Amino acid sequence: MTTLPTSVQRDAPGAVAALMASGLIWGLAWWPLHFFAGVGIGAHLIGLTAYALVGLVALPVIWRERAHWRGELRWLLLIGLCFGVANMAFTAALTMGSVVRAMLLFYLLPAWGAIGGALFLKERLGPRRLLAVALSLGGVFVIVGGVEAFRQALSIADIMALVAGFAYTAAGIANRKARRIPLASRALVSFVGCALVSVVALLFSVPVVPDVAWPVWGWLVLFAFGWLLGGTLMTSYGVTHVQASRAAILQVTELLVAVLSALWLGGESLSQKECIGGAMIIAATLMEATN
Repeated sequence: MTTLPTSVQRDAPGAVAALMASGLIWGLAWWPLHFFAGVGIGAHLIGLTAYALVGLVALPVIWRERAHWRGELRWLLLIGLCFGVANMAFTAALTMGSVVRAMLLFYLLPAWGAIGGALFLKERLGPRRLLAVALSLGGVFVIVGGVEAFRQALSIADIMALVAGFAYTAAGIANRKARRIPLASRALVSFVGCALVSVVALLFSVPVVPDVAWPVWGWLVLFAFGWLLGGTLMTSYGVTHVQASRAAILQVTELLVAVLSALWLGGESLSQKECIGGAMIIAATLMEATN
């Protein structure tokens, strides 16, 4: 998932379709991730294989554009690191816990975005934005159990989903601070960041490589270059060729696809708390998107 700044005035041909398609791809990403986790290929190993493979292919492209980003190397590194943490944490959340719950907690983005924008981009927090922040935080508070959340620790999956949303927002802020980094470098550096985060994680835990049939590794390679890279490129094209407010609304498709598919295909269910909290978060997201 990659979000890039845009100043586009009119939608380019195919850009809306690209964003809708990317929403479908990312919304259904839990499905292959659950398959791989079921055969022993968890989030850490996916980072060391799928993300690392695309990262290796991306390095020559990023290096070729070094004349453009050399003066903003710190922003490029920060974009890669934050997206790396976001993608790996989100992958872990989707493979370890409830897809519905992970998606709803990840979509605390309006709150993180508003707070980060005020602190680092000097954006003004008007009444509408403050209401969106309150709705987001209130929605998450309801989902995690209200006051009961203070009596018991959050699950690892919940923490990973929250970390993913926070890191994703930080990457978006770094993207907006950068001015001269080309589109390809912005989009592809996330894969390099995922690989580096996975390598550093080896200091704390070494994943067990499962004994699976070779076709499974073939599916993993196809997932890397078809699903992950394809989704990233479509998202990057869409958000840079569609008006910002419209792009933000269209990207909510990802949340809806993930929740509905998890209910239908994954056999999950929505509790009353998750329905109420999810409605609050979606309302906050739409408020931010149309602000």
